[in-house]
Amino acid sequence: MIVLPLGIICLVDIVGSLGMMVFGSLAFRKALAAHRLDPNNPRYSYLCWVCGTLMVFAFVRGGGHILRYVLLALHEAPLWFAISPYIGALNTLSFMLIVGVTLFMRDVERICLRLNKEREKLEHMSREILELNRDLEQIVSERTISELALRIAHRVRNPVMVIGGLIRRLAKECPQNEKLDQKFRLILEQVERLEEIVREFEGLMESQSDLFRTEDLNRIVHSAVNLVLPEAEEKGIVIETRYGRGPLLFRGHGQLIKVALVHVLRNAIEACRRGDRIQVETGLEKGEAYVIVRDTGPGIPPEIMDHIFKPFYSTKGRRTGLGLPYVKQIIEEHRGRIEIHSEPGRGTTVKIFLPVYFDARPE
Repeated sequence: MIVLPLGIICLVDIVGSLGMMVFGSLAFRKALAAHRLDPNNPRYSYLCWVCGTLMVFAFVRGGGHILRYVLLALHEAPLWFAISPYIGALNTLSFMLIVGVTLFMRDVERICLRLNKEREKLEHMSREILELNRDLEQIVSERTISELALRIAHRVRNPVMVIGGLIRRLAKECPQNEKLDQKFRLILEQVERLEEIVREFEGLMESQSDLFRTEDLNRIVHSAVNLVLPEAEEKGIVIETRYGRGPLLFRGHGQLIKVALVHVLRNAIEACRRGDRIQVETGLEKGEAYVIVRDTGPGIPPEIMDHIFKPFYSTKGRRTGLGLPYVKQIIEEHRGRIEIHSEPGRGTTVKIFLPVYFDARPE
């Protein structure tokens, strides 16, 4: 059995203690540099804290060993025996600090992961809200242009028909004259051109049905509810959902229906107070898929109910009041119908019905 001299053992212990202190300092320095590069990274924060506590442990334990040899060399053994319990307590404390930091940072990392998921969810919802706002702006623009075109067509149609009829009659009744006949032909060409423009204006709204396809009302309602759920939770309003069995298929433009539903849900959220409830129900009844939105808010006064679908009529101050009229227009373009029932003090119920088949209801 080989027995090493005591001097060599002491030297190895002293060198090892110094090395532990140096390497602990270098590790903390590297961890601190990494943390400064990305202060918001929880892993770098954890590494910095662990290396810091390890450095403290290295200095306390290594420094205690070196101090022991120094005091023994100076024949101060009683002093060492007096302070050694405190150094041991510091060693234990630093070790417990390492364990505590590890457990704490584990919980912090779990919280950060959950926050990242919530952030991704919020980013997705923000993109969806932005897309809905763009769609709503496009809808308002298209509806304004279409209504203007239909108004122009309605106002121009009758004068054009009268002018065309009179010119044709004059062409028949007037005596044959080559120059006059040529002028009549030029006038009739321009009249026919105006009639063609009127027909193009009248066909603007009909062309929108080409964008319709088979959609699932349950999926659209679920997406709309998830979109407005954070607004309801922030205001302390509970949204309850009850979906009909199976997919509720209809033919239409899913994004337009979603825009309409989001507007109805936001109206309900704005009307409700903290602690109120909004119930959303879907189902199938007599060949129609339906969605019902009930709230326990203050309700709508009777004098407002008579004007609720009129454009530019609003009780919300600076808002234009274009929401519900366009919601109604979207639903009617899908050959559906919307009904609103309200009692002051007892809430409001909005019912939207969409035909399962696009041709189920007459135009």
